[in-house]
This record gives sequence, structure tokens and C-alpha cells, in this order.
Amino acid sequence: MPTQNVNLTDTLDRFVKQQVETGLFNNASEVHRAALARMARDEEERCLRLEKLRQDIAAGDADIEAGRMREYRSADSLFDTITA
Repeated sequence: MPTQNVNLTDTLDRFVKQQVETGLFNNASEVHRAALARMARDEEERCLRLEKLRQDIAAGDADIEAGRMREYRSADSLFDTITA
């Protein structure tokens, strides 16, 4: 398994040690791997949300191009339509 040296702030070092002391992790490397795995999952979810947003925007643009839209002159008129 590859190794890397990491410099931590005092606060992060204490946090890693606390995590090991809880017994959930056997050593600092396990804490680091768990944190990086979480970060990777978060990044994957962020990318999926961004792709969904891009698809929704493209669908909205297509609706506008096809004339499937309404124009509102005020927020009140939009609200009235939504709540009707």
C-alpha cells in the first residue's frame, strides 16, 4: 500500500488521536482513510447533483425554445398561479 507523509494542524492531530481513542479506528491511518473515503463520496455526490442541475437547465432551455413557458410580470402573479 502506498504511503504519504501528511502535516496536520495541532487541532486535526488531536482530532485524529481522539478518533483512535474511541476504539472505532485502530490507528491514524484508518482515520485518514475513512476521512478521504468520505470526501470522495461527497465529491461524487456533488458531481451527480451538478450533472442533474445541468440536465434540468437544458430541459428548461428546451421548454423555452419550444414555447412551453409563461411570462409573469410580478412575483405575486407567479405565486397566484402556483397556489391556485
